[in-house]
Amino acid sequence: MKQMLVQYKYYETMADQMSAVVKEYESGLYKHLLFHIYSGILEEKLLSDITGAIAELFPEADIAGTVSAGEIAYARLMEKGVLISAMLFEKTEIRKFVFSDIKGNEVSVGEKIRTGTEGVDHIKAVELLLPGTEFNTRIILEEMSKMNPGIQVFGGYAGGHSMKSGEHFIFDENGLTDNKIFAITYAGEDFHIDVDKSVGWRTLGHHFVVTKADENRLIEIDNAPAVEVYEKYLSINKTETFAEETFEFPLIVKVENDELLRHTLKVEDDGTLDLAGYVTEGMYIYLSYGDPTFIVQKVNKRLDAVRKFKPEAILLYSCSVRKEFWEAYVNMEMIPFGKMAATSGFHTWGEVKRNPETNAILEYNITLLSIAMREGDAPEGELQEVAIDDSVLEGQASLIKRLTQLVSATTSELQVAYRNLAEMNERLTILSNYDALTGLNNRRHFEELTGKIIEKAIAEKSPTSFIMTDIDYFKSINDTFGHLTGDEVLKEFAEALKSSIESIPGAEVGRWGGEEFLAVLPGLNEKEALEYAEKLREEMAGKTIPSIRKSVTISIGIITTDGEEDRTDLFNKVDHCLYEAKNNGRNCCVQYKTQK
Repeated sequence: MKQMLVQYKYYETMADQMSAVVKEYESGLYKHLLFHIYSGILEEKLLSDITGAIAELFPEADIAGTVSAGEIAYARLMEKGVLISAMLFEKTEIRKFVFSDIKGNEVSVGEKIRTGTEGVDHIKAVELLLPGTEFNTRIILEEMSKMNPGIQVFGGYAGGHSMKSGEHFIFDENGLTDNKIFAITYAGEDFHIDVDKSVGWRTLGHHFVVTKADENRLIEIDNAPAVEVYEKYLSINKTETFAEETFEFPLIVKVENDELLRHTLKVEDDGTLDLAGYVTEGMYIYLSYGDPTFIVQKVNKRLDAVRKFKPEAILLYSCSVRKEFWEAYVNMEMIPFGKMAATSGFHTWGEVKRNPETNAILEYNITLLSIAMREGDAPEGELQEVAIDDSVLEGQASLIKRLTQLVSATTSELQVAYRNLAEMNERLTILSNYDALTGLNNRRHFEELTGKIIEKAIAEKSPTSFIMTDIDYFKSINDTFGHLTGDEVLKEFAEALKSSIESIPGAEVGRWGGEEFLAVLPGLNEKEALEYAEKLREEMAGKTIPSIRKSVTISIGIITTDGEEDRTDLFNKVDHCLYEAKNNGRNCCVQYKTQK
């Protein structure tokens, strides 16, 4: 395969500019021809003239164009204009599919793309060119994620050079559109593709939780208006320049084993953040910052993988926010790719990639997506090693590099301290809610749980039963074997009691005090509660306790309620039943009979 680039100048000289591509294609070596057009100029007539001329010169070629936030020619950001990339394939089958009328039909569109790949022999990849946020792409991507594993997916969102513009159009010889998707399939036994992303943004501070969201609208973080995370921690307030000020501090959300960056497009009056990309409730979310050194490390790692792949052509789909971050140094991370193969691409308003581990197809931001392609086996020999030379960073950029190292080290220390604090709080919660000896609910926590269980039972109009039990003659165990052995007996009995309630949905058990234990059994009526208690009593009488090598007997009090009684009254009544069981000779059950 071969990639040839044309930086469009004038329509009158179009034929001359395309002559090298015509000559190469007419050599007869190639089976398919794919044109990517990346345009920083949104002039419908101009783009119509360009695509029309290409269609006339190459009637059998596929054409896929997108409005661009920056055109990448020969691995460098070119002056704002139109870039034409001609990709010539010797054996690979290329097909472009156009999907329209998408809004409201996202599921069916995703299904069509997915099922369209199932009948293609040796399909290796699907490329998506998307026109911004006119429809819910998350739903489409979720449906596409069901396609066969091993098919790589990559792509980008259209968007103009100005971050305030709405130039989210894709186009081909049939005109511009903001309600269509281009899906390009790459298939062939000898076609090889390697797709990966490079990020390099680091988390800043501890995590927050998304508590309210609606697709790409982040409404609340930790139950407060989302904007407050920027106001509190970075002193970035709701102003007309909010989006520009927060570009350097995007949000990172955690999704399974992946991280998705999200930058703000707009802040609403109520503090809601309109993001480039979706978020969902329950996600962990962090503030982040771009670390030049870390970014360089990530890209260098990717460059080494591409070098070993030995590509014949490379596409770079890089986020427009990344371009803004690097400013004058934007070419620094792209130039090394161009030393390995012809490299083209564009700066996007978001990137799409499939995670090879989870098969999920996700929306990304602020990533450098590198797509390396090759037909046939990799040639012999090694490509020359390439890497980014960040020694060119001068002035403010060099200062930022040093400051981010300080922030990185400080943030790491704070995150460790925050994790330690979280672990300590978790341990304190356990200590305050659970009995230290047996691990069961302590009396205070058990009373809280009981209240919730009874409320639910009242709502569902179902009975709730309680049993209170203790070990008969427990004092003699302590006197004979010692208190340490007595503690072991309590733990072993607690474990048996806990196991006995596992088959009862919603049941809870707690240590009431000393050797007394209380269990709440939602849904059990008087007859069922008595049957349960008798079974537990018989099992304990026939079970050998390992620490004393003999069995013990237990006494049990039982009460069933419809939720009308006061909880304190309930506990007193079941305690009285246990007291009666003790007076009746122990190793028996006494049930409180409610007056009907």
